[in-house]
Amino acid sequence: MKNSSLFQLHSSSDLSAQDFKVLALLYQPLLGLDAHALYTTFYQLLNKTKRDTYSHNELFDLLNIRQSEYLKVRQKLEALNLIEVYKKEDHFIYFMKAPLTAKQFLMDTVFGAYLQSEIGEKNLNFVTSLFKMELPEKEGYDNITKSFDALYEFKSSNLLTIDYPLQGRQQNGGSHINYKFNYENFVEGVPERLKNTQLLSERFKDIITKIAFVYQFDVSDMVQIYEMASKSKQNINFSQLNLKAKQYYESKHQMLSIAQKDLPKTTLMDQVAPQVIIQKYAKTNQQGIALQTATTLLERNHVEPGIINVILMLVLKNKDGVLPNINYLEKVLHDWLNKGVQTTEDAINYATDLETKWEKKPATPNKSEPDWLDDYIKDLANMEG
Repeated sequence: MKNSSLFQLHSSSDLSAQDFKVLALLYQPLLGLDAHALYTTFYQLLNKTKRDTYSHNELFDLLNIRQSEYLKVRQKLEALNLIEVYKKEDHFIYFMKAPLTAKQFLMDTVFGAYLQSEIGEKNLNFVTSLFKMELPEKEGYDNITKSFDALYEFKSSNLLTIDYPLQGRQQNGGSHINYKFNYENFVEGVPERLKNTQLLSERFKDIITKIAFVYQFDVSDMVQIYEMASKSKQNINFSQLNLKAKQYYESKHQMLSIAQKDLPKTTLMDQVAPQVIIQKYAKTNQQGIALQTATTLLERNHVEPGIINVILMLVLKNKDGVLPNINYLEKVLHDWLNKGVQTTEDAINYATDLETKWEKKPATPNKSEPDWLDDYIKDLANMEG
């Protein structure tokens, strides 16, 4: 990167006082002062000036930092999913992302565990207490809140369409899945009594798509799972849907295979569903819980699906077909990320290196050869639909 290169800043939403509190007390111990300062500087440049383009030279002088230091600092923001970076020749665009809420940071991701390892349990308890929310006692009260569909007719075909981007918080976290799932048909298939505004949410659409991807369910399957998870007309969360998906899978124990394709390893690993891997390499009586765990892993971590698939294959191979709990898998995943794994190709190479190192230890009976991953991928590619 040239010091004279230019960059633009973009954000889809303004930050609140609560956002800055989360940044200062929760993110900063992981980011460090320099990365925290860079994020807040970006925000001020974006919101307090009338310019939309700057040179990196200006930024380096403003922060009193060198290019090599800047890249390390910026990459910390990238790793914690606070910015996305796009480059075209010598021009950069930095998309700023809002921080997680305190609850999401501490409970829904592994960031909370990393924060504890950095500042200690005593300090974590103190910091957590600063976000404690006092709620009024609701015992004895009846919830008489009117739902949307109690007052308005639900017509999914009449959703508003606007052909330009609008302001709004950019989702932070979660994996991007390119799986083609006909969500419109899913909404149409949901019984009228169970339709509510949650079905209009892009976040909920993403959850439905991810579960369908992992289990390879079709629209009719997901409608049944949605019905199973519904209680009256209350909103449904990811955990409820994932549990019902596991139960539904176990009851039907659907068999799935994929057509033979001449694809590169990385492409295949990105496209193959975790359900296929688990069905082939996990013990039969463990497949339901393994699928539930894999779905949670994919939902909570913003990485390429292929990385998750490689970890599933490696762990199932070395755990004799039994997939450990989500905490174990997230420790493995974030250890890999800390060691530089960023793409599916990185994961394949790293897994192969691990097996090679393990092979150098004293041999044990029935120990697989270091080319185990090639064999596994070949098996997946050769499965006939």
